[in-house]
Amino acid sequence: MLDLLHSGQQDVFNGYMSQMDADPAMARTMAFRSRPYGITDDFEVFTEVERYQLRDVAAQIRTPLLITDPQDEQFWPGQSQQLYDLLPGERQLVAFTRAEGANFHCQPMGRQLTHQRMFDWLTDRLAKRAG
Repeated sequence: MLDLLHSGQQDVFNGYMSQMDADPAMARTMAFRSRPYGITDDFEVFTEVERYQLRDVAAQIRTPLLITDPQDEQFWPGQSQQLYDLLPGERQLVAFTRAEGANFHCQPMGRQLTHQRMFDWLTDRLAKRAG
């Protein structure tokens, strides 16, 4: 599909994408995900999405950031570290591990641990501002 997208084969790309319409849930998801772009043509949506790259603006981010980095990340492995490396200001990379029961994307089985670390980080930031 990426080859079709990058080579500009819009009709072929859209032909494959139209197969999703057979699954109403998938069609709803695609419509929902496309809505912010104001585009209904699948090829054009994906072309537009590719224009948005965090690496193009990361150096401009000045807000302190807590970046979670779960072990076994299924969707964006390695991207937490990449973002951390791109940021110029205050940031912290927090690992979540299988041993803690907090691996996988968004640490689904370790939400309490995630919340605790997030709130601890936020408390530290606010204390620095107040003090």
